[in-house]
This record gives sequence, structure tokens and C-alpha cells, in this order.
Amino acid sequence: MTRSPRGPLPDAFSDAAFSDAAFSDAAFSVAQGRSAGLTPGRLRGPAFERPFHGVRWGRSAQSRSLADQCRALRTVLAPTAVFSHATAARLWRMPLPLSVGDALHVTIPQATAVRRPGVVGWTRDDRLDSSEIDGIPVTAAADTWTMLATMTGARGGRLSREQLVAIGDFLVSGERHRWGRTVPLATIEELAAAVARHGARRGATSLAWALPRVRRPVDSPQESILRLGLLAAGLPEPAVQPPVATAEGIRHPDLGYLAERVLLEYLGDVHRTDPRTWRQDLVRVQLFEDAGYRVILVGADDVRPDGMRGLAERVRRALG
Repeated sequence: MTRSPRGPLPDAFSDAAFSDAAFSDAAFSVAQGRSAGLTPGRLRGPAFERPFHGVRWGRSAQSRSLADQCRALRTVLAPTAVFSHATAARLWRMPLPLSVGDALHVTIPQATAVRRPGVVGWTRDDRLDSSEIDGIPVTAAADTWTMLATMTGARGGRLSREQLVAIGDFLVSGERHRWGRTVPLATIEELAAAVARHGARRGATSLAWALPRVRRPVDSPQESILRLGLLAAGLPEPAVQPPVATAEGIRHPDLGYLAERVLLEYLGDVHRTDPRTWRQDLVRVQLFEDAGYRVILVGADDVRPDGMRGLAERVRRALG
């Protein structure tokens, strides 16, 4: 694991004659600034912002990224600290719900949890597997997934069991791109091992429910919520992106009941804002219909609790 950047600043900052401009990009601790020659008055002055207690960086017209914030906080963290929970999830690009807060989550194994404004501190009594993203230490993807189940309304925001499934689907599916998919961040076996390491900690019941419902390949959280909603309504589980033979080769609908020749396609906002995607999916739906399938188009309102009841009835009637 990369150690926290403590100690003297780089040579560019060690010249006693430097200007505030030398600190315009890099975050530094107040202790580092003082050792480099910044007076308390300059540290309190308008040239610097205070992203966290004891940390400074130069004022900038541009917004700082999550990675920038993590690097800034690291200047005052113990070397063993890793970013975890929602922060690690965002760095891994996991699809979190909007209800999850923006505070940084930090875990320190076998030590007192971090306590400072803007930070949710955690501790673990076991050694955590960690990785690095752009030089930032983070909990491993599978362990991060289990940690999300421990969050509460007062500590980062609570995730539902269905949201945990959707994130698990993302981890084992990889992200779709023009030439295929990225390498998945985890396997089902790695998620299962992480659940075993999680043990009886908070969220264990939710994880035990979510793990056997994780599927691949899935392209969006809404597809996961749709699949789970159909199951909750008492319908059989549809196949995930099953292969369907069409006049132009194999195509993969979002969900399908192949024996009953019923397919479901989720249309997100990208279909409204991206004409190319809309045209491609329009052709795909026509290919499915020409191949003898009934296609049920699903929108955002359909996967909400009130809409799901009506959608489930439509699917039930289509299945006969």
C-alpha cells in the first residue's frame, strides 16, 4: 500500500522564497505548510481553501474531483488508512443511488476511527485487502460491496437489498463499450468470499439475500431493479440478456422469457437524448418483433413501486 504523503514537501515547495502560487495545485497539511515557511497568517489568508481541518490547497475556479479530495485528506491520515464504503465505490465507478451522501469514508484497520468534519470514519478488527486507483488506497471491490451494506441513514446513507444486487450485477458484468465489455471488477466467487469475511457484521442479512440474486451481464441498475420487481410480483425470473436469433444475427434483449417469446427492453434517458442510441434500439426492437417475439418497452416510471404493479400485470398477461 502506498504510504500517506507525510514529511517534507517536494523540492518545489522547500524554497523559503516560494510564493503562494507554488501551492496552487497540490494539497498539503498545515504542518507541511509551516515547515515549508508559510506563516499562520498566510495559511489563514484568502490564497488557500480548507477542504478539511488541518488541510490546505490553493483556491481554484475549477471544482475539485473526488480523487483530489481523497489526496488532500491523505495528508493528515495514518499510513494504514484506506478509503472505503461509498468513497471507494465511487472511485470504482459503482452505480450508487442519489441518496448516498458525499462525505469521504475512511477505514483504519485495528485503530481508532477517524473523527473529523466531512469524514465518516470506520474501523475493522481484521486486515483488509486493498488496491490503488490513481495512487489512492481503496478497499478491494468485493469488500467495498459488502461495506456498503453497513451504511445507515446517519452514516453515509442506507442502501436497499435491491440496490446491493444492482451494484453486485455491475461488479460481475463489467462495463459495456463498443468492442465488448471491460474486465469485471469481481467474480461471483469473490463476492461470496467477501460476504464470508464480512461475517455477522451489520448488513449480513441484506448481503445473504442479495448474493444469490446477482446476475451477469447487466448494463444498468434499472435493469436489475426491473428483474427483481418482476420476481417480487410473483413472476418467473426472466433470463438476463439471452441470445435471440434475428434476421441480422444474434441480438440480446435486456430481459427475456424465451419459451413464451416475450422480451423486455428498458429505455433510459439516453434513448431520449442520444438519437444514435434511439435509432439503434428502434431497429433492434423491430428485429425482435420480426423474429416472432412480443417486446414490452419499460421506462423509469415502470420500475417505481407504483408502476411496477401495472407492469407486472402486463407481463403476466403477455406470458399467458
